[in-house]
Amino acid sequence: MNEIRRYRRFTGWDYSRGASLFITISTEPRRAVFGKVTGDAVALSPLGVIVRDALDTMPRLNPGISLFGHVVMPDHIHFNVNIAPGLSAPLTTLGNAIRRFKNYTTKQAKLIGLAGHSPAICNVDGQAALGPSLLWQQGYHDHLCLSRRTIDATERYIKYNPLKWTLMHGCSPTLRIREPLSSPRLDMDDYWKGVGNTALLASDENIVSLRVSRKVRDVAAVVARMENAVAKGWIVLSGFISPGEKAVFEMLCRRSDARFIRIRPSCIPNARYKPESALVAPFNDNRFLEIAKGNEEIEFNRNACIGLNDEIADIASATNGLALYFSEFGLKVLKRSQVS
Repeated sequence: MNEIRRYRRFTGWDYSRGASLFITISTEPRRAVFGKVTGDAVALSPLGVIVRDALDTMPRLNPGISLFGHVVMPDHIHFNVNIAPGLSAPLTTLGNAIRRFKNYTTKQAKLIGLAGHSPAICNVDGQAALGPSLLWQQGYHDHLCLSRRTIDATERYIKYNPLKWTLMHGCSPTLRIREPLSSPRLDMDDYWKGVGNTALLASDENIVSLRVSRKVRDVAAVVARMENAVAKGWIVLSGFISPGEKAVFEMLCRRSDARFIRIRPSCIPNARYKPESALVAPFNDNRFLEIAKGNEEIEFNRNACIGLNDEIADIASATNGLALYFSEFGLKVLKRSQVS
């Protein structure tokens, strides 16, 4: 079976126009056979070198395919690939390229094993890792990049991936950065990252977004309204920036039944995530998620604040949700999904 037909995710995109894809392929079953990571660099095993060289030659062997950044990690690979416009069967071209790559590297793994060079196919602890015929998992994960911003974000992700590996393996699983996020609530034209319980973004969850004007005096009334929403099972989404929003945030951290999402005005840093002390329990209880776009810092000003509030309203009202705005004149529903 052609790889791409089984794992094609973006059925609404006309690939004959060309496409840029961020692709991940993992070993079976996530065995670390391609090398070791120390700090921000990967020391490749002999098999890892073969995989890297095979990636380098993929464009030459597959006309219509070009590669940008790529990295070989101990148990997976990432690469950005471009499919040229005008191909008669672009998905088949890509699927065949990946199939050839997998077949070649699997064959080389078998040869290494038969030659007795066992360190090439060992786990990071030096133990025998695989029968080489099981080198790769079936299929691959692909993320369609629809903007230059998304392509640039994936290129930065590839470059810092070894450092991320080091940081990931030194922190709690609940604090690992997950990227790129995929949800029907998120614009697929953007590159989203998150820390925490990503299931909170599920389309069948009821999400209410919160915006509170700095001119609101009765903050206690806002907190009470949101406590009532929490008691009814609503997930609260906000930037939690204004005084009123911060008061709601403190309430959410205290309540053991509160589920909430914070969207950052700038990126989540490409380093170990260190939560505020108040968020330790929500993280551990899987009731909190922090999300952000991209991999670069932005200046937070009035325009950025307006853009953030619009983003929050769109995410909440995409499915099963509504967007609320508390102003000095009272409560206003900004947006409401049709099913809410």
